[in-house]
Amino acid sequence: MSKLNGKILVAMGDSLIYGNKLGNEATWVNKLGKEYGMIVYNHGINGGTLAAQQKETKNPPMCVRYADLEEPTDYVVVLGGANDKRLDVPIGENDSQNPEEFKGALNILIDGLTSKYPKARILFMTNYNRWPKKNALGISDIAYVDAMLEVCGLHGIPCFDNYRNSGISFQNKGQLAWMDEGLVLGMSSENHHFSDEAYDWLLPKYAALLESL
Repeated sequence: MSKLNGKILVAMGDSLIYGNKLGNEATWVNKLGKEYGMIVYNHGINGGTLAAQQKETKNPPMCVRYADLEEPTDYVVVLGGANDKRLDVPIGENDSQNPEEFKGALNILIDGLTSKYPKARILFMTNYNRWPKKNALGISDIAYVDAMLEVCGLHGIPCFDNYRNSGISFQNKGQLAWMDEGLVLGMSSENHHFSDEAYDWLLPKYAALLESL
């Protein structure tokens, strides 16, 4: 029997956790809940950021909205960075406490989550290899990936490197036809979000990862 059976999982992230056009039920998070009889709270938001920023302010950043997450929980999953890159959030320094810097927001979020859930198993997850173009600050996806890995490491918090180790990449033309939501839905071009099949493909990898925590 899996140690995940019957447990509670709270997830927070961007469209890759929310499910973009497919919605929550297609995501690996919700599929995981059904497979293992878990209680799942999916707080993914399309366009969500870890840090505060002034370009898109409809939704609060993850470094703020973690305070409203359900209690108690056994597992917490946080995925982010894609929209921080897209919206030109500066990365900042490792000791930053500035919520408008990526590392500052990570420090605030990690401190907040570990205080809120002192015994929960917390997992951060980086962005994937999605859009190679640098943002207006001249920063690429992988810089935000490495920033998250570094800050989580300083806090002793597990962080899975989706960019390098997920086994799936939007730069891999051989994978796009089945794993890109836009292509599978018949849109004019890829949109670099996951198809239902891609979430199924990722599910056992992430289940094993959570079981190992």
